[in-house]
Amino acid sequence: MNYNITILANLVYANKIMEEKNNQIIWEPQELIYDVGDASNAAFLVIQGYVYLYTSNGLLLGRVGEGEVFGESSCILQTNRSVKAIAGEHKVLATKIPHFSLKRMVKGDKAIAAILRKTQLRLIDSNNQSQDLATDLDSILKKLENKSVDLKLIQDHLQLIRKKLASMQFID
Repeated sequence: MNYNITILANLVYANKIMEEKNNQIIWEPQELIYDVGDASNAAFLVIQGYVYLYTSNGLLLGRVGEGEVFGESSCILQTNRSVKAIAGEHKVLATKIPHFSLKRMVKGDKAIAAILRKTQLRLIDSNNQSQDLATDLDSILKKLENKSVDLKLIQDHLQLIRKKLASMQFID
């Protein structure tokens, strides 16, 4: 067997069909890249295409495109995935950054490591706040769809949302 030939691995598991070759990964359109709770062993640098990030309840948090990294938070913080990543409308080509490589980069500069860690914690908190507010708004919409609407109850719920928004810290 010639070990100089890179073997193209087609991995098919849990509705995942991806191709990986020399740390380059291709995901098919709409393919699940990872889900909330999955183990984190790599981050990814998008070369081509878009990846959409969702909360466990399906709230769209954002879109990652060419030249952007995703999946780094859980690698840096050494936790399971906190969001769901799905390939966009077209194939996604990305470079896999293994956990050990990311860890080596972060270890190289303690100040940068601290900044990245704090930024990742803020991002997770922001994602949680977004999901919390989306849940509140869904609750209000369900109450409005109900034929016997209690306007006082809805008003109270809106006041609670207003308080939550006012208490959020937007730190630069």
